Amino acid sequence: SYMMVDTSQHDYGEKARLQLPVMKENDTHCIDFNYLLSGTLNVLVKVNKGPLANPIWNVTSCTGKDWMKAELAVSTFWPNEYQ
Repeated sequence: SYMMVDTSQHDYGEKARLQLPVMKENDTHCIDFNYLLSGTLNVLVKVNKGPLANPIWNVTSCTGKDWMKAELAVSTFWPNEYQ
């Protein structure tokens, strides 16, 4: 599956959000994806449905016309929930 966000008709500073399901297992999860962008891509993790998320990875306006690959490892510790 994929997500495409067309930014040509949007104003500077507007954001799109893709939210993954809650991860509860005491494990390390691999999040991998490809991206092609003009702007900034931030990956954040929220713990226990809190109001703030912690940034774990980002990239800004560097891809040109080639798709780039990202692979992130997110460790989860029971009884916390991560999203």
